[in-house]
Amino acid sequence: MNNIARSAALAALGLSGAGCSGPDEYRPLGENDAVRIDVYGLDTPFVQDGVTYRGEVMGYLWKTDNINAFGIRKHDDGEYLTDRFVVGNGLEETRLRCILYHDSYPEDDLIATMCSGDLTQAEPGRAIHARFNDFDGWEVVMPERSELTSPEQDSEFSLSSGEDLVLAWEPLGTDDRMSWSLGPVSFDDSGPCVDEVSWSRSGGFTDDTGSFVMPRDSYPTGLPPEGCKALLQFDRGRLGTVDPGIRRGSIFARQYHTTRITLKP
Repeated sequence: MNNIARSAALAALGLSGAGCSGPDEYRPLGENDAVRIDVYGLDTPFVQDGVTYRGEVMGYLWKTDNINAFGIRKHDDGEYLTDRFVVGNGLEETRLRCILYHDSYPEDDLIATMCSGDLTQAEPGRAIHARFNDFDGWEVVMPERSELTSPEQDSEFSLSSGEDLVLAWEPLGTDDRMSWSLGPVSFDDSGPCVDEVSWSRSGGFTDDTGSFVMPRDSYPTGLPPEGCKALLQFDRGRLGTVDPGIRRGSIFARQYHTTRITLKP
C-alpha cells in the first residue's frame, strides 16, 4: 500500500491520531476483539532514508461487532496499554510503528490501534513471521506475483465499445484470492479525472482461474471525452497461519502488479 492509499484509508475511517510507545504488559483480548496482519510485496520498491524497501506491513486491532472501531484496548479503569506487532523475514525484524486513534463515534468511548512498518525483503516465497504481543505463532509465505497479460501496458479501452474489459494472467491452481481495483494514476493531481470521476465501485475479487471479465457496473463513471489515465492494480493474496492462542485473527500476504491504461467513455 502506498502513502496515497494509506492516507485515503485513514481519511475514510474519520480518525485522528497521536504517536505511542510500547508497553511492558498487555490487556487480554476481549471476546469480540480481533487481530489482523497484512503483508504487502511492492512491485515498485520505495526508498526512505537511503534504504530500499520492498514490502510493507500493517497491523490492526478491530472489533467484530463494530467494524468502525479498530480495537478496544482500554482496561476497565480507563488505563490504556498499547499493543506490539513485530514482523521478521529471516533477514531482518521490525517493530511496527503504532498510532492511537480516538474513534469517530465518541458515544462508544473506543480507542483504536493501527500499526505499520517496512521490510527490505518481501519477495515471492519469502516466509514472514510475526508476533502480536505475547503471541508469536504467526507465519505466511509471500505468494507469487501474477502479472497481467491483458490488458497490455499503456493500452486504451473504450467503455462504450461494447467489448468486455478482460483481465488475464497465468493461473497457479491455488486457493489464492485475486483482487483488482481501478483508480486514477494519482489522487493528488487535481482535474476532472479525480474531481469528476467516480471510482468508488471500481474494485473486486475473483478466483485464480486465469481470466476475469470486469463487470460493467464497476466501470468508473463521469469520464471526460478525452478519457483518463488509470492505474489497474491486480494482486494475489494468500492466508497464513495464526497463533493458536488468538481466537479471532488473520495474517494475509499480497503481491501487487500494476498496469497503466487509458479509459475512454
